[in-house]
Amino acid sequence: MKGRKFFIILALTESLILIFLGARVYYRVSQSRYQVREVEKELRELKLENEKLKEQERNARNPFYLEKLAREKLGLAKKGEIVYKIIPSEEDK
Repeated sequence: MKGRKFFIILALTESLILIFLGARVYYRVSQSRYQVREVEKELRELKLENEKLKEQERNARNPFYLEKLAREKLGLAKKGEIVYKIIPSEEDK
């Protein structure tokens, strides 16, 4: 009888230890999965940014694109051209 109680207590103690260790492992695995998802998300964002930068690099080699940028952003014009700027009235603001 005494040996049986000892065996039951020992079995319960071991079971509790295993449950505790299993819960810790499960928690670490779920944390790792979350970190992997976050890194994958960041990787997707970096790939998109990389594609945008490659597109900008290709456009920078295109003289027509550079001319368009100069006209739109800087208000530049070719020799002999007249640049018109539309200034919004107070009512439009």
